[in-house]
Amino acid sequence: MKLLRRASQPGQGDQEATLHALLPKLRAWLLRYLGPSALLDDVVQDALIEIAKALPKFRGDSTIDTFAYRIAIRVASRALKKQSRHAAVLKLVPPPIDQIDPRSQLADRHLLQKLYEALDSLSHKQRSVFVLCELEQYSPTEASKILKLKPTTVRSQLRRAREALSLLMDDDARETQP
Repeated sequence: MKLLRRASQPGQGDQEATLHALLPKLRAWLLRYLGPSALLDDVVQDALIEIAKALPKFRGDSTIDTFAYRIAIRVASRALKKQSRHAAVLKLVPPPIDQIDPRSQLADRHLLQKLYEALDSLSHKQRSVFVLCELEQYSPTEASKILKLKPTTVRSQLRRAREALSLLMDDDARETQP
């Protein structure tokens, strides 16, 4: 917390250390939100720039993670509006050579691609709630604070997102069966 207080004061050199500490979480959040796309690195960089600009205004009303997450999701949302994700090619980190099973790897890649396509069909609010609650494992109450929504709204949006994704993923499963 001392590092954060010093980083939020103008003229202090600890801002870089704070941003460096946030980078792995920020990248993980945005990877889950955007999926593995060519857009990811640019959005991470833009989010870091926005966080660095906003850090002097951080009052400590929330955790630094919540503060950074709000900014990152705003930046990612703008980037998604500017560029279509459908053209992005999935780039998955390959498993160790001795654990590669080409059929399961192809099935996993196909399933992941379908999940991100299904996530693209959700509204911004449903997608944000789903990513926070299901992928980041935040409680609906925590997600409501991050997104500045009522907890009942978060629960409702989460239910709708689950239903929509379930239908979309089930439809896809039926289409791919012989």
